[in-house]
Amino acid sequence: MFVVGKILKPHGVKGSVKAEIITSFPEHFLELKTVYIEENNRKQAYSIEEVRLSNRFVFLKLSGINDYDQADALRNRYIYIAPEDLMPLGEDEYYIHDLIGLKVFDEQGTFVGTLREVLTYSANDIYVLKTEDGAEYLIPAIKSVVKSVDLKERTMVIHVMEGMLD
Repeated sequence: MFVVGKILKPHGVKGSVKAEIITSFPEHFLELKTVYIEENNRKQAYSIEEVRLSNRFVFLKLSGINDYDQADALRNRYIYIAPEDLMPLGEDEYYIHDLIGLKVFDEQGTFVGTLREVLTYSANDIYVLKTEDGAEYLIPAIKSVVKSVDLKERTMVIHVMEGMLD
C-alpha cells in the first residue's frame, strides 16, 4: 500500500473529510474507486462516493462515513492506495518509495551514501543523502547532477559538483 494523502479534519456535517494530498498526481483522486485507511493495525477499504480537488487538498466522501463524528474519527490518518492503482510513470520518473534506500555513487564509482529522503518542491526535488559517518547532504534532483538510476541494482550515480559534499 502507498500513501497518497492524510486526513486533516471533517468537512461539513455529512461525513466528508478534508485531506492533504501527498502525491505528485492529485488528479489521480478523480479516478480512484477505493482507498484504504489504517484502523486497528489493518487497512480498511472505503469506496469513494464523491471527490473534489482544491489546490493541495482533496475533499472526499467515503462510503460508510455519514456524519461529522465518523469523519472526525479519521482525523490524522493516512490514505493509502493499492499498488495496482499507482499511476504509470514516464521515462526518468520514479516513485519516491522506489528511491529511498538507493546506494549513491559518484561518477568514479566511489560509494557516497544512501538516499534517505526526498523533499518535493515546485522547481525540482531534493534528495537527502546520508553518508556512512552520519552526515547529511542535499542533492538537487536534476539531470546535470543525477546521472543514472538503476532500480534493479538499487543504485544511483551522481555528478558531485564543487562544494556539494563539503
